[in-house]
Amino acid sequence: MGASGPGTSQAPIAVHDHVGTAARTPNARAALMAICLGFFMILLDGSALNIALPSIQADTGGSMAALQWLVNIYTIPLAALLLSAGTLADRIGARRVFLWALGGFSLASLICALSPSLLVLLVFRCVQGTFAAGVLPTTLAIIARTYPDPAERARAITVWGATGGIALVAGPIGGGLLTETLGWRSIFFINVPIGAVALWLAWRHIGETARRQDESFDWLGQLLAIAGLGVLVAGLIEGGERGWSASLTVVLLGASIPILLGFVLTESRVATPILPLAMFGKATFSASIANGFAFQFGAYGLQFMLAIFLQSQWGYDARTTGLFFVPFALLWTFATLVLNRRWSGRGMRWLLVTGSLIAAAGALICLAVGERSSWPILLAGTAAVGFGCGLFGPSCNGAAMAAADPRYAGLASGVLNTSRQIGMAIGIAVLGVCLVLPGPIAGARVGIALTVAAFVSIAVLSLRYVPGRSTAADGPRS
Repeated sequence: MGASGPGTSQAPIAVHDHVGTAARTPNARAALMAICLGFFMILLDGSALNIALPSIQADTGGSMAALQWLVNIYTIPLAALLLSAGTLADRIGARRVFLWALGGFSLASLICALSPSLLVLLVFRCVQGTFAAGVLPTTLAIIARTYPDPAERARAITVWGATGGIALVAGPIGGGLLTETLGWRSIFFINVPIGAVALWLAWRHIGETARRQDESFDWLGQLLAIAGLGVLVAGLIEGGERGWSASLTVVLLGASIPILLGFVLTESRVATPILPLAMFGKATFSASIANGFAFQFGAYGLQFMLAIFLQSQWGYDARTTGLFFVPFALLWTFATLVLNRRWSGRGMRWLLVTGSLIAAAGALICLAVGERSSWPILLAGTAAVGFGCGLFGPSCNGAAMAAADPRYAGLASGVLNTSRQIGMAIGIAVLGVCLVLPGPIAGARVGIALTVAAFVSIAVLSLRYVPGRSTAADGPRS
């Protein structure tokens, strides 16, 4: 089998020589620190903003719709541009894209902090989302090429995943403290020193990745991907906020179908597509992309739905609701940082299957949700979900990157993160709708059952398609 196809696992010798040298230098750890700081900043910004929204409204006098757009106008360009950013990283170098994107995000954060009006804040939140799309896929691409050894790469991705978990825990807590003590602008100011440190480390210690030389550029595919993904995510967001029968929701979701179909048709015909469909010919990669979708759908969709349920049905305030999810977050972080690394020798398939089944069992416990007196059961169930997600989450990323052609590392990371973003958007939209079904408790149980199905699907796909410790990552095991 030749090395030219995007679905193959081979790569030119120069690529392996380059990343192997980078991994043997003492700078690999500093490079990982730079990557994790950039990733931390992206997630911290999003999770901290939710806590600051009431303060922003009080200060700017903005409407509730404007506040919703502060969140959405970041999410839409982020999801829409991930594929394009991944392709750009493969063509001009992941280090270069990471530096420019991180610098742009930091500058946009500074302008958000200094914004004189809500309109300026909205515009530069959009700019933030655009540059965040450049940071996300390059982080995994740099890790994949800096750590060619599978065991070292798995440990690095575990650290990367733990960074995300810590950011999601620190965001609401830190955002609340910063907003109460220094005001809402401080949640944007904090990105500036973090970004400066990450930029310095990246400039000094990250080596440029190999570049893929294509004869032509798939401009039509780029435009269709951006338009299709942007319209789809916007439709999902509007569906969750306005209702699925609202005219804007129907128009957006309806428009996304022909655009995305046109994208697939274009990619099957052009000589150098932005997304070579042959990538999905490798079963391990396709299963890992599906796992990323199910992971975000179940973990974040469940958290979103239960946060609303606790406040609307049990009468919890925002602070009590946040404290309720502390065991969920702490066990997630512990499983990622400690157990995932300790048990990494058992292989990604074992971690995926074991972790997803634990998460499914935790969600099953949550099915006993009822009146407020059932809070201990729900607390135990969500804690088990967090523990299971922390155990298998990093392996979703690791399995996808291990199965991808090294020349397409940036694109593979873009595909994975796009799948995860869409999974989260659909999870929030679908599970949010469950709460408006006749009988909120029954609706919550329907949503919980969907998360059980998502976690079980990860176990099934991983058991069938993700290789064990001694199996080549070329397809389903026999």
